Amino acid sequence: MSTNQDRIIKVVQSSTKRLVDSFLEKSGRLSNNIEDIKNLLREGYDTNIAFNTAKALFGSEKVKFLAIDGTVSEDQRLDILIFYAAAFAYQGQIEFNSSGCTCCQPSALDASKEVSTAIPIHELDAGNIMGVISEGGVEIDPERLPSALMHLSEYYLAVKTLLADSKTKVVIFDRQLAIDVGHLISSVSDVMQNDPNAFILNGMSTRSGIISPLDLELARMLHPNISLQIPQPRSQFVKYAAISYLLDKSNPKPDGYEDLLSKLGLNNAHLKKLSQDFHKLDEKFGLFEDPGSSQNLILKKDLEYYWQRVFSAALAVAGHIFDPPEGEHPLLIKKDGTEKWITTSDLEYLTLIMIYSLLRLAWENKVLIIGIIKDMGAAELIKTVIPILEDAKMLRLQNKLPAFNSDRMLLQTFSVTNPTSITPPWNTFEFDACFRTMVPSISDPSNMGEKLEGRAVVGGAFKNLISGERMFVKSYMQLWKSDYNPKVRSFVFSYDRPCYPDYDLPSELTLYHLDNKVQEEIKPIIHFNKTSDLSHLVMAILSSMAIEPIPECIGHNYPLFLADKKAKAILHEAKSTYLAAVSLELAHNRLDQEPLFGPSFREFRTSVERTRRRKN
Repeated sequence: MSTNQDRIIKVVQSSTKRLVDSFLEKSGRLSNNIEDIKNLLREGYDTNIAFNTAKALFGSEKVKFLAIDGTVSEDQRLDILIFYAAAFAYQGQIEFNSSGCTCCQPSALDASKEVSTAIPIHELDAGNIMGVISEGGVEIDPERLPSALMHLSEYYLAVKTLLADSKTKVVIFDRQLAIDVGHLISSVSDVMQNDPNAFILNGMSTRSGIISPLDLELARMLHPNISLQIPQPRSQFVKYAAISYLLDKSNPKPDGYEDLLSKLGLNNAHLKKLSQDFHKLDEKFGLFEDPGSSQNLILKKDLEYYWQRVFSAALAVAGHIFDPPEGEHPLLIKKDGTEKWITTSDLEYLTLIMIYSLLRLAWENKVLIIGIIKDMGAAELIKTVIPILEDAKMLRLQNKLPAFNSDRMLLQTFSVTNPTSITPPWNTFEFDACFRTMVPSISDPSNMGEKLEGRAVVGGAFKNLISGERMFVKSYMQLWKSDYNPKVRSFVFSYDRPCYPDYDLPSELTLYHLDNKVQEEIKPIIHFNKTSDLSHLVMAILSSMAIEPIPECIGHNYPLFLADKKAKAILHEAKSTYLAAVSLELAHNRLDQEPLFGPSFREFRTSVERTRRRKN
């Protein structure tokens, strides 16, 4: 063995030993934090509360559920890219009683109700579909398209099912809505800023009128819920809160900006920002009925129907993608007399609309939406939530927590190394998804006045922006342990769900955020002192679906496991079929049109020479 190989082995060994020793040292220190971490956990769940909450929320002791998972594939034949995306679901019934709940054996959703699409694209068209305009020109990101197609397929399947079946009251995803919303808002915003007319939905005719760029902007951000005080009149949301107030015809008309701010519960510190934001919206989209005049605060006619227009068109375009008319391309749609490509940005916008429609269905039809993540590197609990609770005098750690890199690793290591301290099923207290965009303030909080319990100062993690509160809450959970060895436990997962007006009240914590020299209040949802009744219901449902004796499923979600297995099996079957169809069409034109479909003359010559050698 060479000296260089000896050196590499020694480096790897010493580095690995250092990592293992560091992990073991941190694991050992967790014994000093038993009471600290137990303060974060809620062991078990109350079956009576879960039962009563189910009856109150769903209006029935028996409801149908739907578990959805998706799959995606990308292939290439000569110059043709082929993308495949689909979503599959298992459904069943949950029966609630005072002992908890029982989940029946799930069955596959009827194949005619599932969604899938296989889309061939020539490399020459890739820029029109997957291109992103940058300073260096058009950059093509081929990985965005299949991912966007799969995400859309999952959410579209859920929306389509809920609209067709009012008895389905629980929907479970193998992904988290709050994470997707944050990413999609940002991604769609970039396109909206550069060219609001670029979206395929713009200009489409609906029963409620023609979609305008202003409709698209409002549908991107404005989804009001009066009981949850959404949108909150602060920071970047002030303009949307003001528009929401003006759209509600039951509200008295304000007499100018100052009166409007007063009706929103704000003072004149927000006057400059609101007037500037309204001016920009009017200049870019035409916000007011009288063009160029923002003083009368009369919004454009029929603007209150923005959601109906955008949602109906989004359903139509999604339907075209996953069930195109015979002979038509899934990503080509006729608009203004010509065919136009549905771009990756369009797919992301459509996905955002589907998520918002699920949120609205959750509020209006009392549907429980649960998103589960298996693997995550999030650390907002240990890096943001716990420090904020300490600042607010709601939590006092006896010892500093070891520096684990993720919430999951901390909780999972604690559970395994201290099995007598906590018994699954357990979950952490639920906390607002907006915490992932916060950082604990390091500035002097004296401008807040006396620092009282339940109050803390925070900042925005990126550009001092904090995402909207009271829309989603999140928790970590562990659902299974061995009856024979208490150290043998399932993995720690994370779930999120929408906030619900009757169950999620912002009563425990008030945060203060300095934005543009204006101090604003943020009242997130956090169930630290008192567990939400919905938390008991969610844990009862997920626990009932996590006990199947299948090694790769124990402690996760059995219906999602089945949906994932079906997705993989169908993909294997479908792949050979659609690739054969593409190859057949290319073979018909191969010899006389090789310059159009072949990647290069060199490869064409090599192919012919190889064929000749086989014949000889």
